[in-house]
Amino acid sequence: MHTVNTARRAWAAGAFFLIALTGCGVMQPGPRQIDVSEAQLQSRIASQFPVRQRQLGLFDVTLEQPRLRLLPEENRVVTEMTYALGVALTGVAPVKGQLELSYGLRYEPSDSTVRLHQVRVERLGVDGLSAAQAAQVKKIGGLMAEDLLKEAVVHRVKPEDLQSLSGRGYKPGVLKVVPGGLRLQLDPLDMK
Repeated sequence: MHTVNTARRAWAAGAFFLIALTGCGVMQPGPRQIDVSEAQLQSRIASQFPVRQRQLGLFDVTLEQPRLRLLPEENRVVTEMTYALGVALTGVAPVKGQLELSYGLRYEPSDSTVRLHQVRVERLGVDGLSAAQAAQVKKIGGLMAEDLLKEAVVHRVKPEDLQSLSGRGYKPGVLKVVPGGLRLQLDPLDMK
């Protein structure tokens, strides 16, 4: 589904590979890891916003102003953003608020993808609704977001990038959130 893929790209965690693998052409001897700073990630993610799309042919969703926060002690990334959720063709003003997601990242070697892992809606603030209405929106919206983004593919590594790594004797390994950024461990190829 096109709109689901657009939403997944919006999280732009795949930016890590875009930045990291371009640096592989100049890998020097030494530690086999690639670090990407929090500032680089924030810049790349911000370039993917705003996101505007229609979900289920009924809901108009707008996501804006993403802000990253890293949780290295939990190996998770937090993305906070503002949202607007409206019902198409009703003329009713959209519901607005703040959304905060946390997630891990993992590389899936079977299909060369970077995926969101264990997505959780940490906060779903709703502006201008009664407490009862806000509670309903939070419950439904939280479940929908977690289900929509479960194991979402945020980046597909290009075959030529994998060949570049392979030519140097390495393959992508574990992605870790570290203080100040993300780290991609490069594992030696199995030479059998």
